[in-house]
Amino acid sequence: MMRRLNYTGRRRIPRAKVTVRLVPAAPGAWAFDADYDLAGLDFPSASRVYVEAYNATSYMRFAFGTAGKRETPADLRLAEITPSPLPKFRLKVVDDRQGLLLAVADKLVPLRPEEDETRKQPLLPVEFADLGERVWRLHVTDWPVLELNRRIADVGEAARSADSFLALVYPEVVRQILHAVLFDEEQDDPDFDGSDWTSLWLRYASALPGVEPPPQGIGEEAAARKAQWIDEAVEAFCRARDARVRFERALGRGAL
Repeated sequence: MMRRLNYTGRRRIPRAKVTVRLVPAAPGAWAFDADYDLAGLDFPSASRVYVEAYNATSYMRFAFGTAGKRETPADLRLAEITPSPLPKFRLKVVDDRQGLLLAVADKLVPLRPEEDETRKQPLLPVEFADLGERVWRLHVTDWPVLELNRRIADVGEAARSADSFLALVYPEVVRQILHAVLFDEEQDDPDFDGSDWTSLWLRYASALPGVEPPPQGIGEEAAARKAQWIDEAVEAFCRARDARVRFERALGRGAL
């Protein structure tokens, strides 16, 4: 039976401090390598370090010694992980004596064997899916993804250049993403992790003309300030992209 962990006061480890790479094992199977740097994070040297692999249907945990002394397991094969979908990873630092989770880096997407560590992830990747009667959907898990209905001819071109799409869809996409950052992920520091989507989106919004860095804090008053900040960021996005003018132009062309 897995021991229940107390998550009170846990910290987030910047994803930039952890690199996981898949390694071919048996035909159709994977092992992995994990590299991480906990220096400067001030964890007790005796706290345990674990790397977990998981997908929708399977899970494995590997003990990597302590924060003070790394001990890489001899067997890093993902023998109990189903072949599809590819797993994601998380790194945990745990005080086993109290069952307390001290910190975590979650939803780590592993590098393929041939991939370079400097690969760039677009701020808003676009994917095509069968969305039934919906035109678009924002999917936020490991990274925000704009899904477009592949049944619609030229929907990709519309997302890239159509005035009506920019005016009607992208402001709502920005609003949903910033809400997910501040309220679901509970992240309000643009400088937390330059490789994490939450920090990248906060930096993007804060760089819009007239937008200050996001408010910080907890409680109802802070939540209200954050909601207002999201509204201001969306308004700034619309100004910067001439959303109203573009929509009026689309109306004039009958191109809705």
